[in-house]
Amino acid sequence: MASIKQSLERRDNIASIIEYLRRVGRATRVEISSALSLSWACISDLVALLTKRGLILESSGKDKKTSSEVKGRTPSYLSLNEKKYFLGIDINDSGMAITLLSINGTRIETKKWDAETLNDETELAESVCAKISEMLICRDNCCGIGVAMEGMRAENGDFIYPTKNGTVGFLPDKVIGNYFDLPVYARHDPECMLYALAQTPKYDCMAVRVDNGIGVAAMKSGKILELPLELGFIMCGEEKLKNILKHAKKSGNYAKFASELGIAVGNLSMLLGVKKVFLVGEIIKLFDDISAAFDESFKSVNKKIEYEVSKVTDASEGAARVAMTEYPRLDDI
Repeated sequence: MASIKQSLERRDNIASIIEYLRRVGRATRVEISSALSLSWACISDLVALLTKRGLILESSGKDKKTSSEVKGRTPSYLSLNEKKYFLGIDINDSGMAITLLSINGTRIETKKWDAETLNDETELAESVCAKISEMLICRDNCCGIGVAMEGMRAENGDFIYPTKNGTVGFLPDKVIGNYFDLPVYARHDPECMLYALAQTPKYDCMAVRVDNGIGVAAMKSGKILELPLELGFIMCGEEKLKNILKHAKKSGNYAKFASELGIAVGNLSMLLGVKKVFLVGEIIKLFDDISAAFDESFKSVNKKIEYEVSKVTDASEGAARVAMTEYPRLDDI
């Protein structure tokens, strides 16, 4: 039996082969071996596995001359099977969304649903699984499901999700994974948005998502940081930021919220040492009305870091990219 270290190396090598083919389109085994500095035996073994699973297609190289061609056998070319795809779902009490991405990273389809009134965990599970079933083109071609969820995580891994009868624990791996028998990769929704925005950038950045709640995620050196906080729970004087947002939605006056949000985001971005902040979610639809108040308060505490108002309103594409980036799981190889 392979050790944990060997299994991790094997998974990383598989991911490297897929990412290389995603970048160049097609290549021979020799080209892959040279580009990734992996042995011929390693490449042959992993390519055989990926071909058997239908992720890689092999074709004749007769239509393309390369410097590596020599007399004798014409090398065959490997490419990713574009029928294979990843599904990403954004589970949020302001609405749900699903995006399908081909294994090459091309968006296939996106669909959104309005917010629902869900009574309990059972109704939440039924709603989520029904939407995924509707979007699955062919289950056998789906390589994995990425899940973006709002809310804090409990010690057992459950996401704490609001329903009509109070908050419930929801574990995507158990609910979705068991229902569809597919690998599931679950992350906090702002983390998924970072993947969609920057697609694993080399610079340090953070995303702040404002919908009904206020979530935050940060990425440094291409890796997501584990941030055990919800920005909405930060105290602004004697009131939580999420409550200020709630009052703003009722009154239609967002001036105080924009000012407090700017201070909170400015302080946190400085504390984390990021170079850029993305503002995402439903907040962007009204940002023109609150930009002056946010900008003034943000720059009052942090003049060195820039922020960008993004057009990304949901985390479904980012969730699909998380699944794509983290494929395959150790227990899948």
